[in-house]
Amino acid sequence: MRVLHHNLRSGPLLVALLALGPTPVYAHAIAGMRLFPATLSFDDPGIGAELPLVFSHIYADGTEQNVLAAAFTKPITPGFSLVMSTDYQSLVPGGLPAVHGWDNFSVAGAWQVYENDDSESIGMFSLADSVAHTGGQKIGSGYSTWKPEFAFGQGLGQVSANWLKPLAVTGVASVDFPTAGNVPRMLNWGFSLQYSIPYLQDFVKYVGIKAPFNNLIPIVEFPMQTCLDNGCRGQTTGYINPGVIWLGHYFQWGVELQIPINHRTGNSVGILLGFDFYLDDLAPHTVGAPVWQ
Repeated sequence: MRVLHHNLRSGPLLVALLALGPTPVYAHAIAGMRLFPATLSFDDPGIGAELPLVFSHIYADGTEQNVLAAAFTKPITPGFSLVMSTDYQSLVPGGLPAVHGWDNFSVAGAWQVYENDDSESIGMFSLADSVAHTGGQKIGSGYSTWKPEFAFGQGLGQVSANWLKPLAVTGVASVDFPTAGNVPRMLNWGFSLQYSIPYLQDFVKYVGIKAPFNNLIPIVEFPMQTCLDNGCRGQTTGYINPGVIWLGHYFQWGVELQIPINHRTGNSVGILLGFDFYLDDLAPHTVGAPVWQ
């Protein structure tokens, strides 16, 4: 999810657009010269128009899990967006019939709560509801789940060491509040470490990295989940996801491994593959534009 200034994919273009002054166009999770890409396993801290698709494949508890997640983010104002999302799951337990179907449909409101160009910092708050009985019979649930969430991004462009300037950190924290009393509440938390080669070459020092590698952001994500009650209190599962994200003009793609942090999570390495289409660049005057400026 993203908003802010439009189409700032390269350093020279960014400097030129900033020199022209404010323009009524909107784009991605940008603070100052820093672009925070859409992460693959949790929300980025922006709220603009986008269409992310993420495919995941992993074995866990003897079950092959394949999930295709999709979301659509529509800006309503420059600081507020609506988000609609769902996913299609294919679960193949060892020796048992496969289970396929859609999960519940989720709708959310997302607010850009702060953005500071000088400090390269940005924050987003959202409130989502996974609506009961909107998924398939075998995958969806008969109860709703409310989820308040906060996501942030912080660039290190102000540090004195040049080699650290391209580094950025993003993070997220949310709590699942199911309407069914026997379902545990879950604390979802995570963070990422990102090293932006575009930032390095455009704003720190050009080191001669050529296309297509000049648009890469090596990244490690740490998505975690901790149970809060109902018999599993304190139990944590999660992954370490090393990978890369490639930034284009109209979309980004990324690939990451999923390495379980403990046996409770699983014992096999999975993979994430994501594409995120920038609707505010693809259709800046229609679906990509805020309803009210």
